[in-house]
Amino acid sequence: MIRAAFILATVAIFGCSGSSTSTNGGSGGGTGTGGNGGDDMGAGSGDMPGHVGPTNPPPGGKFPIEHIIVLVKENHTFDNYFGSFPGAEGTNSGQSSMGPVSVGRPPALLTRDLCHTHQCALDDWNHGAMDHWDLGDTKNQSDQLAFAQYTEDDIPNYWQYARKFSLADHFFSSMMGPSFPGHMFVLAAQTGWALDNPNGPGIVPLIQWGCDDPDGTVQPVLDNGSCTVKDVKPCFDFPTVVDNLPPAVTWKFYGSTLPPGIGQVWSMFDGVQHIRMTNAWKNNVVDASQFDADVDAGTLPSIVFLVNQDLASEHPPLNICTGENWTVGHLNHVMQSPIWAKSAILMTYDDFGGWYDHVAPPMQYGCNAATPYGLGFRLPLIIVSPYAKPASVYKRVSHQGSVPKFIEAVFDLPSLSAQDPAAQDGPDTDDLTSAFDWTQAPLPPLVLPQRNCSGAR
Repeated sequence: MIRAAFILATVAIFGCSGSSTSTNGGSGGGTGTGGNGGDDMGAGSGDMPGHVGPTNPPPGGKFPIEHIIVLVKENHTFDNYFGSFPGAEGTNSGQSSMGPVSVGRPPALLTRDLCHTHQCALDDWNHGAMDHWDLGDTKNQSDQLAFAQYTEDDIPNYWQYARKFSLADHFFSSMMGPSFPGHMFVLAAQTGWALDNPNGPGIVPLIQWGCDDPDGTVQPVLDNGSCTVKDVKPCFDFPTVVDNLPPAVTWKFYGSTLPPGIGQVWSMFDGVQHIRMTNAWKNNVVDASQFDADVDAGTLPSIVFLVNQDLASEHPPLNICTGENWTVGHLNHVMQSPIWAKSAILMTYDDFGGWYDHVAPPMQYGCNAATPYGLGFRLPLIIVSPYAKPASVYKRVSHQGSVPKFIEAVFDLPSLSAQDPAAQDGPDTDDLTSAFDWTQAPLPPLVLPQRNCSGAR
């Protein structure tokens, strides 16, 4: 992404972070097993719960939440960050095409990205066998980096959030692929059937990703959810979760300002024409430096997207300690303000980043309208709120489309799937409300120290 794009430019141009339009990696729409572990809160075996309305509405029907903060970081799987977390479904080994692989820890200094295109995801997945990461990522390399796992020592504050509040261990990407689809699903529960990131007309990496991309930029998509791939401009006009808000419900996207010469804030809303080309962009897309000031002033909007696309994104090979500090700094402001008492923070990742995860997605890739993407690999999701079930592992099968569905549940918004059938926030998608106990005594804040990242991963 920017995203540190100038730092990762060599990787972006010559490595595996470009697009692939091949779709020969799987077929059918069968169901795999999502796995079990810890206390069951629902569909731990991979079943997609069907429901209409919140699965866990509060007494009286009014949610005690006035602010939803969706914090999206970059490129890690559940096993990569929480594979050894107590009570969660993790693993202490990987499975490659040659047999078991020791997971180990990543080196303190990463020197490369991992391949996380749509095709690499299909290669890794291997029709649900989950054993081709050595082929999908390391075709000419022997470091087995894709199988490595970080430990609590590497991301201690993230583990503290997970221990104190709720960690979802069956939260999946909504499709098999990289950042563009992952970010868009969080905003709209769909991505226009996109398979990969946009491809620019030159060798310089694209930065904006959307309507501002130069002429000749193409986005590979499944044609109307079919198995036919076509190229379109990455400037879509489908509904998003912020399009149907009543006047009392406000929103902002807090992102990273792009380098000089461009100057605008990076936001995935750039790919949504009716936002990028209207005052909705001007009024609601701002630099992340404004987040703390809005919290401190008590003016934080109802719905917040907080996204770093710079040095704190945690995108390999960037330092994850720096990324954790960025997150903790912003959450400390929330924790130390009156906003904490009425907030829900959903912290997750945009895509799997090429890292190994051992749990097969519960919907297999199908490249058709019924199962256009299947589901992708598991991503970390930490649910931080006074009303999060404390010290819990959330077992229901959920995915990136669950994030807008949670927003819909809390603010009583219409379903996006009722407006566009491509949106994946329908009755078979969990809304995350079962991760909360609306009747419990509110949990106190957890203010954490930022770390000294010298020598840290």
